[in-house]
Amino acid sequence: MSTAIEKFNKNYVEVVKVIEKDFSDLKRGDKMLISSPRSIAKYIKKIPYGKEKTIKLMRQELAKLSNADNTCPLTTGIFLRIAIEASLETQNGDKPDLPFWRVINESSPITKKLPISKDDLIYLRAIEGLKE
Repeated sequence: MSTAIEKFNKNYVEVVKVIEKDFSDLKRGDKMLISSPRSIAKYIKKIPYGKEKTIKLMRQELAKLSNADNTCPLTTGIFLRIAIEASLETQNGDKPDLPFWRVINESSPITKKLPISKDDLIYLRAIEGLKE
């Protein structure tokens, strides 16, 4: 089984596809971006200290950069998790270098799947003045 760092460093090809049927919050005919863990991490790193964005807004803004209508919600969740887990794998007891707490909180569904406690996530958000 691959580590999160190996998955993160894999060579992903980002593509924009026209979807043929309604899917999640996308409609038939929309251009959907399939992003990558690296692009998601790059986006998160640009969120200023003390600010937060929703995953939905992140998907919309990533799509706009690629001339798409939205980003795939399924792969966004998978790639976000890979980016977060890779950051946690490399932290060595220090604060993670990826400020993922700016896009998720302790109530986010993804939180249950991450190797970080809710208390630690609450603490990281509190340092920046972010509330649930």
